[in-house]
Amino acid sequence: MPETKKPEGRFVKGSVLVDYVKLMRASPQLPWGDHLSPADLEQIQQMILPASWYPIELFQRLGLAVFKLLSKESFEVVRSFGRFLAEQMNANNPGLVVKGRPRDTLNKYQVIQDRLLSYKAVEIKEQGPGRLIFQANFLPQDVAIQLYMEATAGTLGRLIEFSGGRNVRARLLEGMWQGGNSNTMEVTWEEP
Repeated sequence: MPETKKPEGRFVKGSVLVDYVKLMRASPQLPWGDHLSPADLEQIQQMILPASWYPIELFQRLGLAVFKLLSKESFEVVRSFGRFLAEQMNANNPGLVVKGRPRDTLNKYQVIQDRLLSYKAVEIKEQGPGRLIFQANFLPQDVAIQLYMEATAGTLGRLIEFSGGRNVRARLLEGMWQGGNSNTMEVTWEEP
């Protein structure tokens, strides 16, 4: 049963799971059971409540299953999904995008992320005009860190473009899945 008030520990809001669940339900013929536990499958058969909290491990396993079965392990598809998420965020959050001010848009993005995760999962550190460091605070055993970083690169890039930034580039500096101590990405762009 999902939590309704912000729990201690590592949880995500149901609204984060909804897109994955929709993708899975649209492709019932795929072998989801090869990638998800019976408890996971039972959970996603129930109604996912957008305002309730779910274990982050469920979110990660769903993301990994979608990556393997639907995107055919293409990181380009994962970045495109991140861009799609930015478009959804923009449509559902009037005022998110500040035209001509990518930095303000990204600050609002961080506030949204802080509301969707029960712990401080995201840090955006300004590094001067047209440059930031993005850090995702996940654990080494988390199964979907690389997917999260790739999707986030797409999301940040699209939000910067919406704000007027051009020639956006995201470059991984360090990843725990590669043996690093953190999950850190540099994002650069030309200011409007």
